[in-house]
Amino acid sequence: MKKLLYIASLLLLVFTACDPMEDTYKEIDEANAEKIATEKYFSVRTLLDENYTLVDADYALSSNEGIKKYKNFSSRATAKDNLAQILEAKMVYGKMAVDYKVTYKYYRGSLGYVRDYLNFLEDVAQLTSYELTKEDYNSMGEEKGQPGKYDNFSKNVPAADYLPGFLKTKFPDAKADDIVVVTYKFYDGGVKDITETWQFDGTVWAEAPDAGPKAPELPADVKIYEMVKADYDSMGTGKDEPGKYNNFSKSIPAAKYLPTFLKIKFPYAKEGAKYLVVYDFYGKKKKDDKKKSTFKQAAEYTLTDGVWTPYSKVIMQTSVMNYKVKEKMWTYVIPIKFEYSEEKATEEITLKDTDYTLTGDGKYKNFDIRNMDDAQQKALFIEKLTKILKVNYADKVKVGTVFKVTFKTFDGSKGTKSVILKAVLAE
Repeated sequence: MKKLLYIASLLLLVFTACDPMEDTYKEIDEANAEKIATEKYFSVRTLLDENYTLVDADYALSSNEGIKKYKNFSSRATAKDNLAQILEAKMVYGKMAVDYKVTYKYYRGSLGYVRDYLNFLEDVAQLTSYELTKEDYNSMGEEKGQPGKYDNFSKNVPAADYLPGFLKTKFPDAKADDIVVVTYKFYDGGVKDITETWQFDGTVWAEAPDAGPKAPELPADVKIYEMVKADYDSMGTGKDEPGKYNNFSKSIPAAKYLPTFLKIKFPYAKEGAKYLVVYDFYGKKKKDDKKKSTFKQAAEYTLTDGVWTPYSKVIMQTSVMNYKVKEKMWTYVIPIKFEYSEEKATEEITLKDTDYTLTGDGKYKNFDIRNMDDAQQKALFIEKLTKILKVNYADKVKVGTVFKVTFKTFDGSKGTKSVILKAVLAE
């Protein structure tokens, strides 16, 4: 009986003892499973072109309703927050350490100052305007030293001496605070038109430069040009041409004529010059207007590569994206560059061995600086550290942050270096 129990126990031990190869088999199975999963993951995806422009179908992949509807990014729906998701949904992947330049439509909105300036012109148009005639000058006296002698004012015949009385006679029913925009001729080596604002205080008229609508502040680099009859006529006076009625319209679009007009009008303008062109437009001012009318419109034009180009609400922009192969995910590369700095560091980073893989230096885990002078080394460090900081330390990269980065080098022997870099906004 004892013998039988001994044999049974021995058999049980044999069948329940651990297989010494079990852990190895498990590791192999897990590695194979991971390999199979990775192969399957990439088998249904396409390698993205290194320079890619989104098409309408790409925007439709976004989980953001605004992007999906308007097919562009904006300040409210940024590429930084949404582009990676679109690329994931598009089922594309990238190579490690490659900068993928993705171009897309970006809505930057209207120019607020254009709207403000048009509102200002509309307010000015509501004012009473009056331009003096030959008869008006004559009514103020035709003798030597009087306006009617040459039908203008001058340094020796100042408008301020005559307009208060003239306006009181011309506008006998004026009430306190009434304003009149007066245009008259002034001689100063030549005759020119001068326009001034005059206001009635209930008793007398006086020039009031600060009275009436206030012109909005305009960008310092923008000049204003308001088109006149001769400008329209220069573009043709026949049927369906601007000079026919001295305006533009839906069938005679300003954009068709203004680039050429500006090239002729300002032949010596420099690259980057900007003009706000104010013109008359015939059409419905509001969608629900029943009748058409002529009103002011304006467009900003910039001389770009020798061509006068209108401001556009939607422009093309490009962002750089990196693909993390191991994590199988896209990351947005912040539009920031790094410059060498002498400021005190606000962040200190020592590169990890895995960081060197991003720049193709993963084999030896250092930067090879053999046969390089100081300038070449500095350029190399900027190039490689920029990529590493933007991708692997993106949460720390902000404009103004000063980094002290320590890393390994090889110049024939292994060494360590540290540099101070400041993050600044890329132009």
